[in-house]
Parts: sequence; structure tokens; C-alpha cells
Amino acid sequence: MKVIILAGGKGTRLWPMSREKYSKQFLKLLDDTPLIEASYERALKIVKPEDIVTITNKDYYFYTKEICDKFSQALSQNIITEPLGRNTAPAIALSVQYLIDKLNADRDEVTYVFTSDHIIRPLEKFIAYMETAKNAADKGYLVTFGIKPTRPETGYGYINVGESLGDFNKVESFTEKPDFETAKMYLKIGNYFWNSGMFAFKISTFLEELRKYQPEIFEKIEKGFDTSLNNFQDMPNISIDYAIMEKSKKVAVVPMDIFWSDVGSWDSFYEIKEKDENGNVVIGDVEAIDVKNSLVFANDRLVAVTNVEDLIVVETNDAILVTHRGNGERVKEIIEKLKKENRKEAIEHQEIFRPWGSYKTLETGDRYRIKRVVVKPGESLSLQMHYHRTEHWVVIRGTAQVTIGDKTFFVHEGESTFVPKSTLHRLANPGKVPLELIEVQNGEYVEEDDIVRFEDKYGRVDK
Repeated sequence: MKVIILAGGKGTRLWPMSREKYSKQFLKLLDDTPLIEASYERALKIVKPEDIVTITNKDYYFYTKEICDKFSQALSQNIITEPLGRNTAPAIALSVQYLIDKLNADRDEVTYVFTSDHIIRPLEKFIAYMETAKNAADKGYLVTFGIKPTRPETGYGYINVGESLGDFNKVESFTEKPDFETAKMYLKIGNYFWNSGMFAFKISTFLEELRKYQPEIFEKIEKGFDTSLNNFQDMPNISIDYAIMEKSKKVAVVPMDIFWSDVGSWDSFYEIKEKDENGNVVIGDVEAIDVKNSLVFANDRLVAVTNVEDLIVVETNDAILVTHRGNGERVKEIIEKLKKENRKEAIEHQEIFRPWGSYKTLETGDRYRIKRVVVKPGESLSLQMHYHRTEHWVVIRGTAQVTIGDKTFFVHEGESTFVPKSTLHRLANPGKVPLELIEVQNGEYVEEDDIVRFEDKYGRVDK
């Protein structure tokens, strides 16, 4: 058996916590485990690490690899990076071709497609449902998973469950996200299940249905993984539901009675969190007086709220979201507006993660920027230069190995050094603890694109 993990989603409705360049699958929303890490834990109960393929985008590659490395190097070796987003149908098709070409998968091998950003429990019950799905897939069905609904949810698609085939059912139809009254009707009828976005199939069955219903995608991946990856941008931007599942006559559903959430909005986050005696979900440094049925999430600062109810308040160090509960879906409209205005807050946090560590902008002014830089043990930045700025580094923790021009030397805690303009330099952490420093940039231009890389262990050399 094989598993494909879809890890390229943007999670825009959880803004400002989730950003385009650091999405919700990497967030620790419920505990100290990122959602994607929990997804790997589920997959590893079914297959070996070398049988798991992850497909993500280039912005998420190093985040994904770092989490994979926690489990095994074998898991890290099978990460596909899409050149650009093309929705789930091309992503799954490309991943299936990877299984064939790179992992020598048998065409009658059952493959699962899991999401990277959902909450599912209990694990034991989930694994039992996966065995049911394997039996259905072995019989030639494209299998989807339906979640028994617990409320009239308007943020999910629904599966109308049809004829019983034992432990699973035929799919009568798929329906889009309904309005509230329709969702109430679905709940009352009882044979409508939430669409989980997970699948199981034999590779041969998937390819047959892909060729029948999406010949444009099939013809491209038939040329092999490497060729189809290079031509990925030419594939249609379409979901697997629209592309195949809603058209095929071979679709079955495994109804699951478990706890599941795609944590797709702050409304759904509020639903799954434990409430206090006033119906509130309060996280972080919050002072609340006469507040009811609200979510107040403080990340960096004190948030004080009084005499309100049915609100969502989410604070980060560079943006605050305030909206009524029930309007969580409209957060996407805010993102679209911010993008039109070229606001960085739509794309990235002030703390930016890199394969070597992270940096956080503390202050920006006319001709200067101040950052806190953290370099992981054993890691190093690229050998680089800047045309328009100087840099002053002050080490506040650990030991830095610094190269400036033709000299390499150590800078210890409490010491500092200076990097002139247009000078080759490199920063590395040779120690056993994280290296932390304050970087003061000064010059006529202090944006991130004033960088020329000459050597880089992560393959980011400028051509």
C-alpha cells in the first residue's frame, strides 16, 4: 500500500495565523503538534515511511522536510514540489505517476490520499475504517470517506450515501456547500455525510477513470513523472471531486462515525475547542469582562475585550482580525483585498522561517531595518552580498562563525561585527545551541530582494 499526503493548501480562512507562505498545516492549533505531523502519524500506522509521498509547493518544502526528518530520512526523500498550484486532481495524478516511476508501485496496489491539515480522532477507529476502504478499493472502487455530521454545517460539501455494499456504500451524489436550511434538512434525513477530502483506490482504477474523464491530465502524466512535472503548469486547475469523483460510476463511500474537522475557518476552530462557563474560547494573554460565546486568541500582546458576544478576535504581532461568529468564510475576502493592495500581511508573517532557522522583523524605518535572527545548530546561511545595505550583527546567544571577505572568525555572546556593502559574507552556527543575534540593516534599500547568493547548501544559488 501507498499513501499520498496533500500538503500544498493555503488555509486562507485562518488568517492572520495562517499565511500564504506559512499555512495552517504547520500551525500548532490544538496542542504542540503541527497538523501535518499528526497526518504523518496516521499514515505511518498504515504503511512504512518509504511508502509515503508528500506533494507540496516550493514555499513549503523546507517546513515539510523538517517535519519529515523527525520521523525518518525515508519520509523526507519522497517530497514532490509543485511548480505552481493546480488543485487536487493534477496533484494526485502527478503523485500517482511518481509512485509508478520512482517507487515502482504495482498498478493494483491500493493507495490512500490524505490531507495534511485535518484533525481526526480516535486513531484506532480511523485505522479500522482504512481497512474497510482497502477492501472496497480492491474491488475496483474509487473510495471516498464521509463523516457523520453533528450539526448543520454550511462550510463543507456533502455526500449522499446510496446503496449498501456491506461495510461501505455506493455514492448517490455529491452536493456543494449548502445554505443553513438545506444543511438542517441533510442532518434530519440522515444519509448525507460531510465530504472529508480523503480517498483510496487501486492505481489502475484511478488511471482508468482519469483517462476516461480527464484525458488532458492523463495524456500528460502518461509521458512519465519528470516530463509531467516540467509541464505541470499546463494541466487544468481542477479538484479531484469535479474532475473524476462526481463523474465516475465506480465511486463508493466509507461512512465514518469519528471526530473530524478540517479546521477550515475560525468558526470551525471555535466549534472544536472547549468553552468556558460563558461559552468563550480564550487563548493567550486575554482580559475578558462580560464576554459571551466568543473566540479571543492572543498571540503576542495583551488583548482586552469587554461587553461583547458572538465575536471572533485573533491577534498576531502585525494584524488583528475582528468579526462576528458565523462570518468566518468571509476572511477570504479580506485576503483578496489585501493582495490587491500589495500588503505583505496577506502573504507572510513578520517571523519568516528558512531552512537554516528564522528571522523576525522588529522595526523598520527610513533607511534601516532591525531583525532578530535565529540559526539552528549546524546550519548556515548562503555565501552572499548586498549592494544597498550594510549589516551590523550583535550576538545575544550562542557562537557565530562569520565569514566577511577573505576572513573567517568567531563572534561570541555579547560581541558584534560589521558587514560592509558589496562584501561577500556568510553566517553559520557551529555550536550545539541555537544562535540568536540582532541584525541592524542600514542603507538606501533594505528589502529582502537585495541579495545575491554565490554558494548555498539548500540549492538557492542565483544564476
